[in-house]
Amino acid sequence: MKHKNKYIPWGRTLTTKDNYLGKQKTGSKKTRPVVVVDNNVRNELAVVPLSSKKGSNRTELKGYKNPKTNQKTYYKHFLEIEDDEGKPIVVNEKFRENHKNMDIPRRKVEEIRNTIFVKSKQKDRNKKMFNKFHK
Repeated sequence: MKHKNKYIPWGRTLTTKDNYLGKQKTGSKKTRPVVVVDNNVRNELAVVPLSSKKGSNRTELKGYKNPKTNQKTYYKHFLEIEDDEGKPIVVNEKFRENHKNMDIPRRKVEEIRNTIFVKSKQKDRNKKMFNKFHK
């Protein structure tokens, strides 16, 4: 099977709409960046949503400001591996790759992974998703 997707590195950000993330129906059509925290042999992506607002289940990504808005960036404590239709996340019309000048450094990605798999309340949900993602 030939993949049209090229390799997407950890830390690359993608732009998507809230209603394409996961199966929960938020009804929100807001555009949101997500950061790639893992990829598998099928070139599918595991992403974590980013936000410009403080909130519960969010952590500030210290030392990283959104290059477009120059605002503080927060990441949500949820790993996402599927779009709204239950399909794997890949770069397509729903998930557009941002320029590499918007990448998040690898050590920041390690911090995010540590939070979502070790520290957050959602760590069990995230680990379950992660295992499903690598099957």
